[in-house]
Amino acid sequence: MSVEIADSKKPENKSKKVTIRDFIDVNHKLFTTMGVFGGLAALFTKLQNAEYLAFFCFVILILLDWELLVAFPKSEEATWTITIFEYVSQMFMIGIGGYLCITYVTIVLVFLPVILASIFAAFSILLFKRFELYKYVRKLAPEGKRHSPLIRGIVAFGIITTILVVAALITRYIASFVETV
Repeated sequence: MSVEIADSKKPENKSKKVTIRDFIDVNHKLFTTMGVFGGLAALFTKLQNAEYLAFFCFVILILLDWELLVAFPKSEEATWTITIFEYVSQMFMIGIGGYLCITYVTIVLVFLPVILASIFAAFSILLFKRFELYKYVRKLAPEGKRHSPLIRGIVAFGIITTILVVAALITRYIASFVETV
């Protein structure tokens, strides 16, 4: 959304580079939303039994910062100050991620299997598309055959089960490593 807005409000003069002021003017709603969730995260860190709320506010803040990162202009269209601002924003996102992993270890370990399974599933889909592996499944179970849905279901079940088992094993390994440290 903000990328479309940024494209529509670019300066008409091609020689004029995008400044921090221009960038903030275009993305001020995103900055405001980040401020709200940053404030809520700070509030929830001070409250008792609000660890999950603080954690989710930090996760939303990281996602908003990612959206901000996508909205930055290309380097040839930006001034040096906005380029520095972009790098600091990236360090901010990495810093919050590190803070989450250190401060909320138990919560991260609870959600780690889901996060890893999502990453592995996305990687599997990418591999299937890149190497056209679906063609092999179609050869194994061609359309119109009576057993095709069953075979395709077994293949899908095998892939999903493998992803979940690998995610669970990696999570168990990371949890045992965290407990020893």
